Parts: sequence; structure tokens; C-alpha cells
Amino acid sequence: MTDPFLWIKENEIRIPGVTGEHVFLHVSDTHLSVADEFSTDEERAEAAKREENWMRGKENFARGFGEPFGEAQKIGTPEGFDRLLAYAEKEKPEALLLTGDNLEAMHPAGERFLARKLNETGVPFLCVPGNHEAEECAGAWEPGVRVIESDGFRIAAVDDRKQTVRGEDLDALEALAAEGIPMILIYHIPAAALGNREAMRRFGPYFSVDRESEDGNARRFVRFLEECDAVRLTLCGHIHGYSDTEIVPGKRQITASQGMIGFVGRLTVKGTV
Repeated sequence: MTDPFLWIKENEIRIPGVTGEHVFLHVSDTHLSVADEFSTDEERAEAAKREENWMRGKENFARGFGEPFGEAQKIGTPEGFDRLLAYAEKEKPEALLLTGDNLEAMHPAGERFLARKLNETGVPFLCVPGNHEAEECAGAWEPGVRVIESDGFRIAAVDDRKQTVRGEDLDALEALAAEGIPMILIYHIPAAALGNREAMRRFGPYFSVDRESEDGNARRFVRFLEECDAVRLTLCGHIHGYSDTEIVPGKRQITASQGMIGFVGRLTVKGTV
């Protein structure tokens, strides 16, 4: 029986040269607020306050996007995260891809919880930090571009949580692209690019990395996404609603809805027919 908390969205991409089927699960914006036996009274109070705020906030986002929200979604972020991971353990994807705001804020209990839970699943994972998070979280993600290699393609993670990308990370992406291996790129904040700028900009300037940004590295990042032949698909989060747009014709940017309401993107990568 399917967990009523979960909302599974199926997507598929075909990449020439790939053999078999490769399944990945995409989760974003779980906004974990956790207290444990090591937490101070102040930390416990802060976690409870943040949980209370998101109990209202996640419903508002869901209603605004016209997405599923019922009694099953009215659970705390730790329980919701456990149920997302239980689904991942059952499905056994090639990797679990988490596109940021895994934590509501960097706090010791949350960092311990996230790293422990991810590493207990036995499912390979790749995380990027979101705008609520720091450059590094021990046991969950590290600074810099990180890569999962698969059969005929790779998945690369890059940090754009400050609405820009570091120059050294852009250099690393360009070096990867020069190898000619097809890439799926994951990051937190969606790109407002040539093909989808109008669609993404309607959410407001806070919610995208804009190709017309005053920041030179932000412009360089979006143009890399637009122009790089190796990039075949991108996955992100941040807006708390599902979207599927095109950076340029034929190159999709899939934005996950909020993990707090049980959203999981199930991505199947196949070869061409």
C-alpha cells in the first residue's frame, strides 16, 4: 500500500549510449528542524517554533501551487523525512538526489540527524546545500563540485545557494563538460535562462539565478547551462512547487516541490530507442 504522505512524480530522459534503465529519486526542501538529547532548552524551543511555522507555511505553498495537501501531510519534518527515506530504501534507486534546504537552518541536532539518517539508508546520495544552509555539513555534503558516475552519463552537484556559483566551481564544471560525457546537473536555486526566464521570474527575483544578474559568475553559470552540450537535464528546488521548464529548447529544468509534503521526483534515465 502506498504511503498517503508521498506524492511521486515520474519523469524520464533518454541519453544516447546509455544502456538499461537507471532510476534516481529527487527530493528537495525538507526543512528539517530537530532537537535531540544533546540540544539545549533554547535549541529545543527554536526547533519547535520553526516546526510550527512550517506547518502553516508548507500548506500555504501547496495551496498556492494547487498541489496535494491533506491530513497525511500534517506531520513534522523529521517524521516526513523518515518516510521519504523509507520509500528510497524500498525503491533502491541508483542514488537519492537532494537539492537543498534539507535543513531549515544549520543546527547541531539537525546536522547530526541528517547525516545519520542518510548514511543509515544504504542508498547512495548526493546533496547540495540550499539558501538556508552552509557550504558544508559533515557526513551529508562537502564544498565544491561533486560527481556520481553512471553508465554513459554522470550527475554533478554544484552549490548556487547564494544566487551565484564560485569561480572555481564553474571552472570545475567546464572541465567536466570538456570530457564530453553527458551530465545531469543538480543545484538548489532554479536558473532563469533564455528559454524559461519569464516563467521563473514570475516567482520574484529571490527565486532564481538570473541570466541578466549583476553578478558575473551568476551570468556565467546560466550561460553554461544554456550553451553546454554536455548538460542534458537539470534538477533543483527552492520554489516549493513543481515545475518543468526548458532552459533552452530540448534542455529541461525540473524543479521539485517541497519534501515537507511528501514530494519525490522519480527520474528514469534510458538510452535512445
